[in-house]
Amino acid sequence: MWLKAAGVDSIPPATGLSFNNMHLALDAAIAGHGVVLAQSTIAAADLAAGRLVRLFSLALPDPFAYYIVTAPGALERPKVRAFRDWLRSEADN
Repeated sequence: MWLKAAGVDSIPPATGLSFNNMHLALDAAIAGHGVVLAQSTIAAADLAAGRLVRLFSLALPDPFAYYIVTAPGALERPKVRAFRDWLRSEADN
C-alpha cells in the first residue's frame, strides 16, 4: 500500500531479506541490513533514540483496527469498564 501511494510499481517482490515479525525487521534495519516499512507506533522508540531515521515523509493511516468486544451489558460492570478505559488510554499513547 505504501509503495502504491508513493507511486512505485517497479520493485520486484521477494527481493532481499523478509521477516514475518516487525521487531525482527526493525532489528535488521538497525543493524544496517536495509530499510523497513514499519508502523510508526512500533518504531517510535528507535526513531526517538536515533537508531532509525525516517527516509520519507509519506505516511499512511493504518487500515486495520482492533476492537474491544464484550458480552451485552458487560460495560455495566465497573471492572470491565475500568479495563476498557485503561486499554483505550494505553492505545492512545
